[in-house]
Amino acid sequence: MIDPEAILYYADNPVDFVEDIIRAKPDPNQRDILNSIAKYPMTSVRSGHGIGKSAVESWAVIWFLATRPFPKIPCTAPTQHQLWDILWAEIAKWLRSNPVLSNDLIWTREKVYMRGYPEEWFAVARTASKPDALQGFHADHVLYIIDEASGVRDDIFEPVLGALSTEGARLVMCGNPTKITGFFYDSHHKNRAQYSTLHIDGRNSSRVDEEFIRTIIEMFGEDSDVFRVRVAGDFPKALPDSFIAMEWAERASEGEPPAIERVLRVDIGIDVARYGDDSSVLSPVLDKAVQGEPLVYHHNDTMELAGRAVQAIKTYARAHEWASIFVKVDCDGLGVGVYDRLAEQRAEIVGDVEADRAARYEGEDPDKIPPPFHLEVLECHFGGEGGRITDDDPIEYQNSTGLMWGAVREALRTGSLHLWYNDQQISQLSNRKYSVNSSGRIELERKEAMKKRGLSSPDMADALALALHDPVVSDWSLEF
Repeated sequence: MIDPEAILYYADNPVDFVEDIIRAKPDPNQRDILNSIAKYPMTSVRSGHGIGKSAVESWAVIWFLATRPFPKIPCTAPTQHQLWDILWAEIAKWLRSNPVLSNDLIWTREKVYMRGYPEEWFAVARTASKPDALQGFHADHVLYIIDEASGVRDDIFEPVLGALSTEGARLVMCGNPTKITGFFYDSHHKNRAQYSTLHIDGRNSSRVDEEFIRTIIEMFGEDSDVFRVRVAGDFPKALPDSFIAMEWAERASEGEPPAIERVLRVDIGIDVARYGDDSSVLSPVLDKAVQGEPLVYHHNDTMELAGRAVQAIKTYARAHEWASIFVKVDCDGLGVGVYDRLAEQRAEIVGDVEADRAARYEGEDPDKIPPPFHLEVLECHFGGEGGRITDDDPIEYQNSTGLMWGAVREALRTGSLHLWYNDQQISQLSNRKYSVNSSGRIELERKEAMKKRGLSSPDMADALALALHDPVVSDWSLEF
């Protein structure tokens, strides 16, 4: 029996529970999964084969049973073999030889329960062959374990979503990402912002045999879907009409951004919304190479948003004194009001920045004084004229939306842009479709069509596209 005070500690520290009580040694990937389960209500893990996910799932079941009062833990998988012969056998292995747990937790073929409470305090195995497999589990503490989640039908998940409204409820989905449709796929794409998502590449796991990896490469090649699913833990190749591959956006969001000794240019894209579910977003990019933190605002009128933009301009002007700042505003709708206000205030903003610098650099060596502050306010239109990103680009876009997003796509494809990590932004970037029209031009999916598919407006992605865009200066653009 575990000391009650220890239980309180272990309830929030599953890694320590696994090491101290179960006497197992989780690797870094397994630690990340356990910590995610403790911290977030919904965790979705896509991985290659053999990274030890069944062990993690079994540890999570035991940890939850031992640290919560009267929990219920429904576990499911597409097949009896996966559920009973692998997951349930894994649980039995860790309980069988554990003197602390084996007296209290009773294991049977289909159930693990607390001694004396078989109907109130348990984990149960149910194959995902019927829609009601996960129905009827009501408790203050519920943990749903979905193994090989890519192979579980969507209707199996429906009762889970209702149960997750309880504060103590948790959902864990793990599996090889075998399909590009369904509940599991959506948790890493259009619904990604709602989940803690983890991606484990078998090449980065100490548990995966290198010979297995070499065999897969020899038999199928690194470009094959077999390699992507079984080794890399990636979904099969993106749908042919997905404009930006998710792995490009994920890769660009990983690690620390490259150091820039002296920033010489700051581009700020402003996508404007007013009311409803859409958001207004300011997206800064330093030297076309490093995205700063996107600033997201809800329910702001245009004058308030313009004021936010002025604050952002002054903040970046002070942080990067040698940089010119280019502000690009989407003017197809409400954004024209923000543009007009910023254009009106441009001289005042420049004057304020110059006055601040004069005060701070008074008496300083002239060689150390930044150059005069340069600010441009540019009007952009997503519905403007299309064309090619460069003269020698073989791809031609129907309108400026394609041109803007095409620049983002190329930056992510080539690895020349580091993104600020944000699941919602990754989701937006990787979910927009495209088509080739009768003129042979690339045409991106309209926002109305995206909303019909259950997607939100790609506000963060649009703001980033604006930041990277270099509009042709026209009669309605202001350049100073």
